[in-house]
Amino acid sequence: MAFDERHFKAVKEEVQRHLEDTESSKLAHWHAARVLERVHKLYLGLPAMLLSIMLTWIISSQTKTVLPTAGIGETLLLGISVFLSLSVSLLSGLTAFLNLNETASRHRNAAESLHALWRDCKNWETDFPDSSQCEAAVKRVQTYRQRLNEINRDAPQVPRWAWKSVDKQREEGSVSYQIDNKANSMVK
Repeated sequence: MAFDERHFKAVKEEVQRHLEDTESSKLAHWHAARVLERVHKLYLGLPAMLLSIMLTWIISSQTKTVLPTAGIGETLLLGISVFLSLSVSLLSGLTAFLNLNETASRHRNAAESLHALWRDCKNWETDFPDSSQCEAAVKRVQTYRQRLNEINRDAPQVPRWAWKSVDKQREEGSVSYQIDNKANSMVK
């Protein structure tokens, strides 16, 4: 195998593809993890907890003596209790069935692994500034390729809505460093 300038250029291009792929994927995975955690906590967990507290309060023995004297009948209390029980059961069942917390954790792990690989790709030129170490650069990029394939194999599928957030996250500067921004403004 010829380890020359042409080969080094091909290796450099592959690192750039890995850099682009890991950047997009990590942003999508982080967004998916954030949204799923929010749904798990705020839309399933919090309502289930609050409804459970209300249900416990309603069926407590003290409430049964206080509320009827305030004009709330036993039939209404029973209806409210049944509604709250069903609501808590439904929310708890959805939480268990959807398993959003576990999926969010898997997305976060994938994002962290992709971020580590992204950092390695970002710093690749520091380790290989020219073609004098082309053979070592080839081995390194093959390692990157293997890591990327393993991460993608183990990661959950990113939902379409999470992919749509990537451009917005880039615009907000989530993957840029101040040093890169300074260098880019100096070039212009």
